[in-house]
Amino acid sequence: MNKELRTEIVWSKDKTREEMKKQTSWSSIKDFSGLSGLKFHCYSHNNDVQITAITSQGVSHNKYLQIPVDKIDEMCNVLMQAKKVMESKGNEVVGN
Repeated sequence: MNKELRTEIVWSKDKTREEMKKQTSWSSIKDFSGLSGLKFHCYSHNNDVQITAITSQGVSHNKYLQIPVDKIDEMCNVLMQAKKVMESKGNEVVGN
């Protein structure tokens, strides 16, 4: 049986001024938009997880990236290191 995962992490819920302040950004050479969250989607037969941008307009199906399943732990570790750096009050260097 094929299993599926679909979940969203949202940090800005609507178009109010207060919620728009919570947006981060998604950008490329040709495009820029406010980022309200991320949608994660995969099937058990896939080799990667698709991560799709959520904007104030909703899920933006033309803005996505894919993370190979064998790099998920590495990506999570880097995100946790980044969190430690941003939460630290000192000048410590974390990582390479």
